[in-house]
Parts: sequence; structure tokens; C-alpha cells
Amino acid sequence: MDETRVSQGNTVGWNTGTTTEVVARHDWDGRDTLAVTIVTAVAQLKNVDAIDLSPLSDVINPEALDRVFAHPVRAPVVGEPTDAGTTQPARATVRFRYAACDVTVWADGTVIVKSA
Repeated sequence: MDETRVSQGNTVGWNTGTTTEVVARHDWDGRDTLAVTIVTAVAQLKNVDAIDLSPLSDVINPEALDRVFAHPVRAPVVGEPTDAGTTQPARATVRFRYAACDVTVWADGTVIVKSA
């Protein structure tokens, strides 16, 4: 992932200058669930109202997705002893297809939606 495309602190989906990709940043401390962030980003890309999309639960279990990313996972910095306490954000991802879009969710809250 080219992390320079994602503006830090962005909590709303934004288009990357193409009509085939939207990048959003999920706010883990916000009131919206990860599912809402995903559906909103897909709706933005498809230029439809989110209510017009099929339920996200038709393709993935939203509660399980929340549990996977509930507490941002941290991984030891390469070359550092694991007991040193030095960590960096994990690079875990979940990918799936929803509403004719390829969706990638990163542990840091980045959601990338591309036309399939």
C-alpha cells in the first residue's frame, strides 16, 4: 500500500483522483463501526446512497471483522528484542469483495475500495 495516499486523521472517505478507487480512514475511537466506514466508502465509489447497497453481512461477518481489528495489533520492530517494548503498527489486512468492489481493510484503519 502506498501510505502517502492516506491523509492522517482523515475520517471520511476521499477519492484518490480516479473513478476506480476510494480511500477512507476508520476512526477506531469514533462512534461509527468499521462496517459503516466500509459501506460509506463503497457507496461513495459507486455514487449511490449507502442504504441502496446490500447488507455487508451478506459477504462478511461485521462483528467478526470488528473483533479482528478491535485492538490495533502491534508487532515488534524488526531487529529489536521483543521484550524491549519497541513496537510499530501491525500490517494486518483483510480483503474481500462487496457490491462489485474489492475492499481492503488495514489494521491502522485504512479502508481501500476499488472497482472490481
